Amino acid sequence: MDLKSKVFKLADWLLYWAIIAIPFVASFSSAAVQSFVGVAVSSFLIKKFISRERWFNSRFLAVPFILLVLFSLLSIFNSVSMRASIQGITKLVKYGLVLFIIAGEIKDRRHFKRVIIAILAGLVLSSLDGIYQFIFGVDFFRHKPYDTIIGLIRLKAAFPHTNIFAGYLALFVPVAVPLFFYGAKGKKKIALGAVLSLAVFCLIYTFSRSAAFGFWFVLLAMGLIKRDRAFTAIMVLLMLITPFLAPKNIKDWSKTVSSFSELLLNKERLVLNETSFNMIRRHPLIGVGVNTYVLNYQQYKLHDTSEDTADTGWYAHNSYLQMASEIGIFGLFSFLWLMILLLVKWVKFYRLNKDDLFGLCSLGILMGLIAFLINGLTETNLYYPKIAILFWYQAGLLSCILRLGKARGEH
Repeated sequence: MDLKSKVFKLADWLLYWAIIAIPFVASFSSAAVQSFVGVAVSSFLIKKFISRERWFNSRFLAVPFILLVLFSLLSIFNSVSMRASIQGITKLVKYGLVLFIIAGEIKDRRHFKRVIIAILAGLVLSSLDGIYQFIFGVDFFRHKPYDTIIGLIRLKAAFPHTNIFAGYLALFVPVAVPLFFYGAKGKKKIALGAVLSLAVFCLIYTFSRSAAFGFWFVLLAMGLIKRDRAFTAIMVLLMLITPFLAPKNIKDWSKTVSSFSELLLNKERLVLNETSFNMIRRHPLIGVGVNTYVLNYQQYKLHDTSEDTADTGWYAHNSYLQMASEIGIFGLFSFLWLMILLLVKWVKFYRLNKDDLFGLCSLGILMGLIAFLINGLTETNLYYPKIAILFWYQAGLLSCILRLGKARGEH
């Protein structure tokens, strides 16, 4: 075997296991995620240069993602910080590489199953860490205390903030749901039930309204898609009784708010939304500059309602408003177009693959993306690097299923 072949084989091996490692190490370490993404990208580039194969297999995603990058580049003309914007472009390109690597480099059914196992194992580890934090006051890995609000414990495990942990759970917990209810039997069903129980407990104790609502919404959607009347009825009943099950602290706090919008978003988020709309109104086409929302906050804010937003830069706490603010409405439309293309392709695939492994996993993965995007209505998790990488990873995983199914002649 010549040197080129040896290098190719090593790069292929490293890429294979880096793909599996990323969702697992995300449960406890941001640095490990970045490291394995670096290994994956480097190995991918080496493979492509040596083999001269086609770079990307999911070509239908290429056009909207390229447009997303182009509008981000155009936004630099309005940027108040060239350095910050270049960093933003660099992160976006990295996310794109993750998307296309996962979409094209998962080799076969066995490789795919190992990825799903890694996701579930990461869920178990992060959930156990959250429960450890609930019992002992600090998490196992970082010895960081849980967050608190209105006297309530808010779990964050090894994540920097409880809302980031909630975004992680919203993205990955739905993957296990269709496997548990419609696929697994015997010991596998028991194991998946344990995974779901641990993860849902932690999701509840993040007290993230948008993440919890996103999870409930996709459960309802799953029931409707699977035409499971009992499951759907339970989800509807759960929504109706949830206000009565809320802790007393939440019920007491809800009596102090002045409007329904404040109940859903808090005053601070309403101020942040006004600031975002002001940025969009002033620069609708190319935005204020990619990765500069925080730097522009003080200039575009209209007024303050609390000390929390008075003297500092803030994220928009809405992924879509922040995207439109930074790179313009056409940049936001490019992102939404990419998501819609994935959904349309999935619908065609799922009609013919409802009950096999790929079909059930595709349903859970899509629902995780949707729950994450719903969570994005009140959070900016698309702008926190580790969670953003996992989102693009999961989008690539859905595209990978479409490719593997097509290769097997199933759609």
